[in-house]
Amino acid sequence: MDQRMRFVWNITIFAGSILLCNQLIHVNNLYRLRKNAHIYQQNEMIKGAIHEFNMKSTNLKKSGYSISFNARNNELRYIINNQKFKHQLYPQDDIKHVMEQCTYDIRDPELWTLEHFYSYLQEKQDSVMLKKLSMRFLVSDKTGKNIDTYPKKQVDLPASYEYKDTLGFISKDILLVAYDYPTVLFLQSTSGQVILVIFMTALLILCIVNLNRTVRKEKINGKHRELFINNIVHDLKRPVVNQIKICHLLHDTISPEQHSFLKQSEKQLNEMLHTIHQMLLQSTDEHGLRLKLRDFDLAEMLQALTEKKQWNVKEEKEFTILVDFLPTDNIISGDYHFLSAVFQNLVDNALKYSGDRVAIKITCEEIDVQFIRITIQDNGFGISSKNQKQVFERYNRGDHQNNHEIKGHGQGLHYVRTVISAHGGKIDLTSTEGEGTSITITLPRKNRRKKNNIAKNGK
Repeated sequence: MDQRMRFVWNITIFAGSILLCNQLIHVNNLYRLRKNAHIYQQNEMIKGAIHEFNMKSTNLKKSGYSISFNARNNELRYIINNQKFKHQLYPQDDIKHVMEQCTYDIRDPELWTLEHFYSYLQEKQDSVMLKKLSMRFLVSDKTGKNIDTYPKKQVDLPASYEYKDTLGFISKDILLVAYDYPTVLFLQSTSGQVILVIFMTALLILCIVNLNRTVRKEKINGKHRELFINNIVHDLKRPVVNQIKICHLLHDTISPEQHSFLKQSEKQLNEMLHTIHQMLLQSTDEHGLRLKLRDFDLAEMLQALTEKKQWNVKEEKEFTILVDFLPTDNIISGDYHFLSAVFQNLVDNALKYSGDRVAIKITCEEIDVQFIRITIQDNGFGISSKNQKQVFERYNRGDHQNNHEIKGHGQGLHYVRTVISAHGGKIDLTSTEGEGTSITITLPRKNRRKKNNIAKNGK
């Protein structure tokens, strides 16, 4: 469960991060879309106001100011302060727009000021909204020199402007307008979407917090379960082994009538011992594998597998288990209980998936001073080539997936690989269908991993 919870936790964090980023990107895009639409709307309003204000600020009755349009030559003719000016228009110019824009050239400078223009904007638009926008105005001539600003006490001019337009054809003054897009406008126009994003974000955070609490609680419960299983294994294994030894000694001391009861008792004790080994292996399922390393005699462990009485097999099945231990040094470092359960499981599989005559050979040889190799070979049913890669997966029984006559849950080899991997070793399998299976385990002699080492399942 710990591994699954960790996987769910990681997936939730990953998916939540993507979802949150997606929502933030969505809000940002929505903000930019609303801002651009607002800027376009405001710029159109400013543009129209400028043209109207140009006409309101002209005084044609004032001597020395006039303007005319020569349609034949497509040119504007000005008289400003008794001086004549001409401006050639392009064929693509909009005459209506030209006539509105050119009125700036004959404006009355006393009437056309940014302060008056701002007052005019207040008449056309809500003055409260203008204050929220914090509009700043600047007019500069064609050389870049500032002519007029509003407000007058601007300390720092904006680095960028939302609106820019050329005023007139003769003066070529430039109007720059900078203003803000108030957040309150965005919230008002997109309140539904923003509330939904906030709600989803809060819900996501709540789910992550709750999942974190669940994971932490599961870890605490996992430690309690692990302690419980270890105590059971420790308390049950030793008396069961002692009882098996006692049964073996009693064979020569009891009457023939009592042999059947003794044999039945031995069978039950062997089944219990096998169950204890499975419990030891399956304790890795919840919390990872915690090794308790010590030096032990590997030859003695393998030789103990040859005791026929410990195997729960049918009476009609004949089998032999031979051990060929080649290294001169019998001592290796590892977790005695887990490795013992590994070899118990492999021999049990060899007996289970075979006919009535079984020959099992266990060979141990020294690869070099650092590693040894143990090979368990049998003459059983074998495994088809298509299923050999999946036999180490949990709940996979290879060719016997739907065979209910042979008991098994498909977990043994998965746990075997977990234990070997935790010891820094490797496990390989070769098999020929109908001829048998050979499993090769490579283990380091001296395991350098720290005590109580943890290895996750399947790694």
